[in-house]
Amino acid sequence: MNLRRIIVLLLSLCLWQATEAQTTATTELEQLQQEMYRYYSTQQVEKFTSAVERLKKVALQQGDERAFYKAWTNQATYNFTHVSRQKGLDDGNEMHLYAQEHDSKYGLYAATYANAHMLTNLKQYVLAEKNYLSCLEYLDRYFPDESKAAIYLSLAKIYHNTNQQEKVKDCAQKALNDPHASKIHRLNAMSYICLIYSQLDGRNLDEFNKAYAERQKMKEEIGQNGFFDLILDFEHALLNEHYEEALAYIEQMTPLDQKSNRVRFYEKIGNYKEALHWYKLYRDHRDSINVADARQQATEYSVELGLARTENEAKDLRLANQELRLNQMESKMEQQRLEAESKELALKNKEMELENATIQLQNATLDSKTQELKLREANLLMEAEQRAKQQRRMTRHFFYVLGGVVMASLVFFLWRRQKQMKKLSAMHEQLLEAYDQLEETTSAKERIESELRIARDIQMSMVPSDFPHRPDLELAAYMKPAKEVGGDLYSFIIIGETLYFCIGDVSGKGVPASLFMAQATRLFRSQAILQQTPEQIANNLNDELSVNNEQGMFVTMFIGMANLHSGHLDFCNCGHNPPVLANHFMEMEANAPIGLWPGLVFEGQQLDDIRGQRLFLYTDGLNEAEDNWQNQFSDKIMLSLLIGHPTYDSEKTIEMFKHEVAEHVGNADPSDDLTMMCIKIK
Repeated sequence: MNLRRIIVLLLSLCLWQATEAQTTATTELEQLQQEMYRYYSTQQVEKFTSAVERLKKVALQQGDERAFYKAWTNQATYNFTHVSRQKGLDDGNEMHLYAQEHDSKYGLYAATYANAHMLTNLKQYVLAEKNYLSCLEYLDRYFPDESKAAIYLSLAKIYHNTNQQEKVKDCAQKALNDPHASKIHRLNAMSYICLIYSQLDGRNLDEFNKAYAERQKMKEEIGQNGFFDLILDFEHALLNEHYEEALAYIEQMTPLDQKSNRVRFYEKIGNYKEALHWYKLYRDHRDSINVADARQQATEYSVELGLARTENEAKDLRLANQELRLNQMESKMEQQRLEAESKELALKNKEMELENATIQLQNATLDSKTQELKLREANLLMEAEQRAKQQRRMTRHFFYVLGGVVMASLVFFLWRRQKQMKKLSAMHEQLLEAYDQLEETTSAKERIESELRIARDIQMSMVPSDFPHRPDLELAAYMKPAKEVGGDLYSFIIIGETLYFCIGDVSGKGVPASLFMAQATRLFRSQAILQQTPEQIANNLNDELSVNNEQGMFVTMFIGMANLHSGHLDFCNCGHNPPVLANHFMEMEANAPIGLWPGLVFEGQQLDDIRGQRLFLYTDGLNEAEDNWQNQFSDKIMLSLLIGHPTYDSEKTIEMFKHEVAEHVGNADPSDDLTMMCIKIK
């Protein structure tokens, strides 16, 4: 009875120790996860990295695959944001290779999700969307109970940034309907729905207020903020005409959001002049950010191409290693078979030697003993034969077992080899498909580059390249797009003794800007032929270009009309950089750019006589040209060069600035289109 109690007590003690050890391990894992998330939103890189590495180690020890890969995913996205984008991309690639090597379905899902997150921050929305959709397929196939709300919200962010509102609404609704979604995910999904209603600008105010109230209730229940808190509070105040409250929310925003939402605020209350002022400030701030982002993205895109090539080479190497391991296994199995046959022959030889020894012993005994001993020897012989039979039976059984083991090993090897061959065949098909896609992409890129070269030739043919040779006029101009095609323009036409001329800069870059530039140039020439004044030309261009302008494009222009006999100059500046007349910047009226709103009225100005004075016009691709360290060419340098070379004619002035800007920029990529025009009436 006492022994039974002791055994029960020992078993209870062992069970308690095992439970205590498991509880301690679980507590340590949870503490490390909390520490990781505490440093995730901070700049304390060393503390975050230490917490993540310890968490990954403990997760591996406990066999918690999800905790391990989630920690690695957070490490990649954190390094991408706070250390360097290259470091984040390297971590994501390393996690992908590790998951492949260990045949981890959840690891492949986590690596794909991390890659999609970083591609979204790089604004590579097409590739990011493709990766998120792959994540959804992974979860449907292997982890149907896993929440998909985070993926739907990430897709909603992409569709929101690319202005696909129906897809935003669909993804937000799917996140709300996800039975495994957390409370914070539901709150963020409700934020996107509110944002969609707010963009209707009050046309469905009741639906917006209903959605906003439901979101506020969810926010109070979980006690935590979500996406777009400040933006939605501002929209609620503005749409319900609580203007002082809306201004208070604006003051809490980032500098860029402040400017953008002030434009929206003043448009809402009908103060378009103030809205135009803040729009100019917002545009300048946004353009300065976009130029830096574009340069950074170009660098990172080239890094990604290098990583893709490295990954393909790694796949080829893994295929070769797998084939080598298969050959090694086949050789090893053959060697084991030969060794088994050798052992079987050795056993047979020993059996024959034993039988020979027994016969020799029997012969020696028959020669040396009597009949009685012969009978005894016969008994011994019978016993020996029985032992031999038993030995042979044991030997046969041994070989039967050995043969079964060899056959089972061979069958298992053939099954594994067939499985590996199927896997290698599938990977080969994937590589062929990837090569075909790469070939199609290369062909499409070459075709687009060819079409862009043709578009550049067409665009350059639209600006005049033959300049007048007259004794009373010097005129020269130059235009160089930053990309294949651009949005800068200039033009001139002489009618009798009157010179009509203009210079302009379209918002944006690339093909859309070039099309807008072509339309503006055509309209200017048609209005100049009708001998309209500069302000009339500006009004007519604005009425034409603002119609059906859903993209919100506009053009800054300086339009002039000079009498070549008297030197009298009429001009109208439409939001463009002030020209330099002689050695000073001209004073300009604060007209808006052309194309913003229909019905704008532009004011013109005039100068009595500009004969003998050099008039230099330019776009911001000159004074804002940047070198590798983002130092601008600047108005100060431009004005000092004009003052320092007063005797240069128009053509030589243009050549001087082409040389000086090239020296300043060096091998840096051009940040904007460059256009200049120089006029001097003698």
